[in-house]
Order: sequence, then C-alpha cells, then structure tokens
Amino acid sequence: MTDLDGFTLRAEYLAPPMRGVAFRVNAGERFQIIDVKGQQVGDLVAFNASDPEEYFSPSHTVTQNWRVALRVGDVLASNRRNNMMRIVADTVGYHDLIVPCCDPEAYLKRYGLKDHRSCKANMQEALAAIQIDWPVRGENAWNIFMKNEIQPDGKMVYLEPTHGPGSSITLDALMDMVIALSACPQDQTPTNGWNCTEMLVKVWKPG
Repeated sequence: MTDLDGFTLRAEYLAPPMRGVAFRVNAGERFQIIDVKGQQVGDLVAFNASDPEEYFSPSHTVTQNWRVALRVGDVLASNRRNNMMRIVADTVGYHDLIVPCCDPEAYLKRYGLKDHRSCKANMQEALAAIQIDWPVRGENAWNIFMKNEIQPDGKMVYLEPTHGPGSSITLDALMDMVIALSACPQDQTPTNGWNCTEMLVKVWKPG
C-alpha cells in the first residue's frame, strides 16, 4: 500500500530553478511536491479557489496543530481556521512556518542586491501566467523542505538541507484551491545547499 493507491495521475507541473509555477487542485485530490535534485526549498501559498480572501495561514496552522514542526496527519489551515490540506506522506520531515518568503526588499536590504529573483515575485508571476491576479503576501507562505534551528538563546539559524533527490511530500486537498509554488532562489545562504534547482508537482485524482 502507498499513499497514492486508488489515485491516477492527472497533471504535472514544473517550477524551473529560481522560478515558480501555479496550478489548481480540487477537493479530494492529492498532490505531491517533489525535489528533483535534492536540498531545494519550495515556498507555497494557497487560496480558496472561489474566494482569494481565504488563504493559507502559517500562524493559524500552528494553533490548529499546536506545534510548529508539522507531521504526517497534520493539517494546513486558512486564515478562517478552515482546513485546506492534510499531510499524507513526507520523506523529509522538516519544513518552516516562521520565516516569510524572500522578496526583492530582502535581497536589497540584506545583501545589497537589486533585481534578484525572489519567491514572492516567482509566485506572483506564476499566478499571472494562469490568468489569476491575486496578491501574494510573503508572510503567508509555507517553506517546504526548509531546514532551520532555533538555538537556546532564541536565535534562528538557517541550515543546509540534508534531503536528497526525489524527496517529496504528499498532501490531501480538503477544498478546491489555487496554489503557487516557488523553487526558492536564495543563493546567499545555505538554504538550498548553495545550488538552486527545480521542483516538480504531481496532481493525482481519485480513481
């Protein structure tokens, strides 16, 4: 038995290195996010497909599960405290719900870099590519496969990921959603193992 028994592949989407992709998923479907080459982080935002005012919320997800380190069986909640997704399988086991996604301002303020690719811009562009003009708020992103550590003094440190090629997470869609995923372009820290690569999405329908 696997987490995809009884499901048939409906669609595949690729987020190229340092770029994003957006797609729709229906309630009852499952979708996998796959790190093709390993050590890559993917930033994800999700919206209720019929109402962009309802969107994935990291802070509500924390209180829905009462932990910041999500496990198989945990849910991803919206700003209205509705469950949007449930983790079905996870070969990595570490993700981040605290850090807002990178944006142009971050690269300028932290590193003095102008016009650097960012997760926020990637996801905004990806939504526009499927004719959706909904605003992306960086603080409402889920940093999939991001490895960090809260030290005893409260300081947070970005760590180099240790997961390998083909690592994945599988989620149940609990409502109709529009999702944008960015293959994180952070190349100034070890967040992506100093080598930004692509991410693959597979959407599976029941049957």
